[in-house]
Amino acid sequence: MVFRRRAFTLIELLVVIAIIAVLIALLLPAVQQAREAARRTQCKNQLKQLGIALHNYHDTHKVFPQQTYGTQAVFTGGQVYGSEWGGNSVHTMLLPYIDQATVYNQYNLNMFSYQAPNRSATPPGPGDTNIATFICPSDTNPPGVAPGQNTFVWSTGPNLGWDGSVTNGSVVGPFHLHISIGIRDVIDGTSNTIAAAEIVRGDNVGAVFNPLTDFVRGVALPTAWVTKPTQAQLIAYDAACKAHGTSTTGDAISSAGFHWASPMMYDTMFNTVSPPNGYQACHSCTGCGAGDGAGVWPARSRHTGGATHLMCDGSVRFISNNVDVNTYQSIGSINGGETAGDF
Repeated sequence: MVFRRRAFTLIELLVVIAIIAVLIALLLPAVQQAREAARRTQCKNQLKQLGIALHNYHDTHKVFPQQTYGTQAVFTGGQVYGSEWGGNSVHTMLLPYIDQATVYNQYNLNMFSYQAPNRSATPPGPGDTNIATFICPSDTNPPGVAPGQNTFVWSTGPNLGWDGSVTNGSVVGPFHLHISIGIRDVIDGTSNTIAAAEIVRGDNVGAVFNPLTDFVRGVALPTAWVTKPTQAQLIAYDAACKAHGTSTTGDAISSAGFHWASPMMYDTMFNTVSPPNGYQACHSCTGCGAGDGAGVWPARSRHTGGATHLMCDGSVRFISNNVDVNTYQSIGSINGGETAGDF
């Protein structure tokens, strides 16, 4: 007797293909979630390294680094002004403490951070160095951007960002212009005070407004704002900023996180006025090409549900997008005397 092998019918083949497709569809999200969990853990570890570097710096100098160094700025009557935007960042000052002394030793702190030989020189300057510790792997790499990028930013507290006046009470966070803050100054407790967080790099597409990656310039702040705007005020400002960014794409700036050597807002600084990923990043300056103005500069991340934060004691915490506005502003200040809720 001759046995003939029976071939698959077309229907059977299609059923097998459909089953495989369903299995892949079920498996892919799990794989993606596992990969993101690994990236999120690595992101946390990067911030932890910066926290250790920050405390090693403090052990040496008895204070945290200032927001900017090596500029031609003037400090007069409690108000700083001048060329702070061109100075060298907290990141720059921490280089020797993250095994990057070679890069630090190439720096000329008496030159602007964006000038040769610090950056954009031939051959590339130290500021053009890619440093893994400065990048959260969950963020995407924007096309066409020079090396030397960053996704971790230092907190200037719940003020409006580019202010550094002792006299008007805006020195409320751990990092400010030409003002040295030490652990002794963190009266609210180092475990209850934010030192740093994540941002999302700009997409380098200036012609299209992207609310996640862009920050908006040229939207005046309400005159009543000094520190800690209310949720209602944030909602109103958010709407105005998004409308302006959509209608005036030239004011939608897509360069966030492009320069770790720069002390500017959204290069290496942010404020705790708004909860993570909560409201549009936006500032009042009408002619600036970068973050040179008072405004809302929230932490941002590509993680689901919130953003990773470094506290002043060196611990790392994931803070939800849904954290209470008042609570988040309170844990941004060093000496507000507030009772912080759950976060």
